[in-house]
Amino acid sequence: MNYESLLLEKKDSIATITLNAPEKLNAISTKMKASLLSAMEEVNKDDSVKVVILTGAGRGFCAGHDISGDFGTAKEELSLSQRMGLASNEASFYKLDKPAIAAINGACVGAGLSLALSCDIRIASETAKFGSAYIKLGASPGLGLGYLLPRIIGPAAALEFLFTGKVILGAEAKELGIVSRVVPGQDLMKVSQELAADIAQYPLIALGLTKRLVYRSMIEGITYQYDLENWAGLITKQTRDNREAMNAFNEKRDVLNKGK
Repeated sequence: MNYESLLLEKKDSIATITLNAPEKLNAISTKMKASLLSAMEEVNKDDSVKVVILTGAGRGFCAGHDISGDFGTAKEELSLSQRMGLASNEASFYKLDKPAIAAINGACVGAGLSLALSCDIRIASETAKFGSAYIKLGASPGLGLGYLLPRIIGPAAALEFLFTGKVILGAEAKELGIVSRVVPGQDLMKVSQELAADIAQYPLIALGLTKRLVYRSMIEGITYQYDLENWAGLITKQTRDNREAMNAFNEKRDVLNKGK
């Protein structure tokens, strides 16, 4: 199947999903999210796939939601089934019955960070950048970030990270525990594929059950968290701070694009 703004390759029991909008640092548009949900469903049902690698095309992993396209509104043409799926689902790799590795090659910000944290293992290039832009936009965290980040790095470190909107590089991300490995950029996919191959040698059912057992205590809570974050997001979208920050963000990006 061909997906919009996304590439899916399967080889030797490993599926590689590549976010493919490099001109926008793979920011998540409505159509990309629909493609991502479909690709996740495909690999989850395919018993020939034992491990999934998620990465981004070009210089970025994922720069968050594509707010220039007014993410989540009716401006993009989608089928009814796609709209219903987007309304009831979040793109989150914790839902997969198979191990998921995030190979973080560049900017990993906002919703992109949430997506990476939903993977089971995260490997980053030395130049990868991590941040939460929500506070800078007058918004609250989304896509599970408020649930996943404190459980990975602890509540105090998570709140400092979210409150300040700071950006950190791969080495500090490893120190905090956001990623487990930091490698030279040219070695990122090689290292990720080697780890995936090491995992893929084991039985699919054992891998799936191991993952389910580890996450069992999180599942009910994280489902509620998505509902809570959607509620908070609806509130922040109505604030003047949010609208002004969004406009300023788009104006700044337009200036940068004209300077290319």
